[in-house]
Amino acid sequence: MIQADGTFGPASLVPGVNTSFQDARPNVRKDSLEMVFDSNRPGTLGGPDIYSAARSSVSDGWSAPTHLSTISSASCDTRASLSWDGQMLLFGSNRGGSEPDPVTGAPSNDIYFSTRTRR
Repeated sequence: MIQADGTFGPASLVPGVNTSFQDARPNVRKDSLEMVFDSNRPGTLGGPDIYSAARSSVSDGWSAPTHLSTISSASCDTRASLSWDGQMLLFGSNRGGSEPDPVTGAPSNDIYFSTRTRR
């Protein structure tokens, strides 16, 4: 919550979204009605996957998160970001096809995107 002087108030957990697992790197659409984040909660396809939560208005609470299984993979899918209009989702993943990291030899991350025609 932003205070009258423009500073932020105390931090609070987002009700209905957090679990006892890692829920991280949230990104909120410009109108503040949709949020994407990555999580390693049960039900992932392997590593962390991308989830989405929505609400009808900024005064409403967030919906239960939806696992975006059509874009998630058995690899590490993280750092999701929505375009300003919510029609494009960008995220990082170390799924197959990435060149190995030249220093560690581990799979490196590449940037992936997915689009939708409506919300």
